[in-house]
Amino acid sequence: MIDRFESDVSHRLQRCAGTKIALLGIGNELRRDDAVGLTVIDRLSALIDHPSISLVKCHEVPENFTGHVKRFKPACVILIDAADFGGAPGEARVFELSEVESIEVTTHRPSLAVLGEYLQSETSASIFVIGIQPADREFGEGLSPAARGASIIVAEALRTALNRFGAKKD
Repeated sequence: MIDRFESDVSHRLQRCAGTKIALLGIGNELRRDDAVGLTVIDRLSALIDHPSISLVKCHEVPENFTGHVKRFKPACVILIDAADFGGAPGEARVFELSEVESIEVTTHRPSLAVLGEYLQSETSASIFVIGIQPADREFGEGLSPAARGASIIVAEALRTALNRFGAKKD
């Protein structure tokens, strides 16, 4: 399953090679695993520093960061969030924007589909979603072991794919 996820991420990023990429972590730190998208961005921030890559922690209000994304003018936008798609806790999958309507995101509105469609219309960017199946969405802080493990796998897969851009932090 890990190899398939890494392959999916790498395949989608190939179409963005040599361009600007924005990664948006979405979630609520007070809803346990809903914060997994934010944790992925935190992990990537420690590994990646490149002017062609924007790492943004949107919390539960990603619509507040659309201006930043539009000014950055990315060719590719990756939305990272907890998503209930019926997978095993901690399972990560890559979704095309057209598939997002069928998955349930946890705490924010508008839906990722509406957000993605808006960003696509404003930037003409290629947009995809990395969804991570939560184990625990109850009130509280800290990720479950499954979500913590997924955040490491997702961040590492993204780091590997983004290193083509010379994004490694010294």
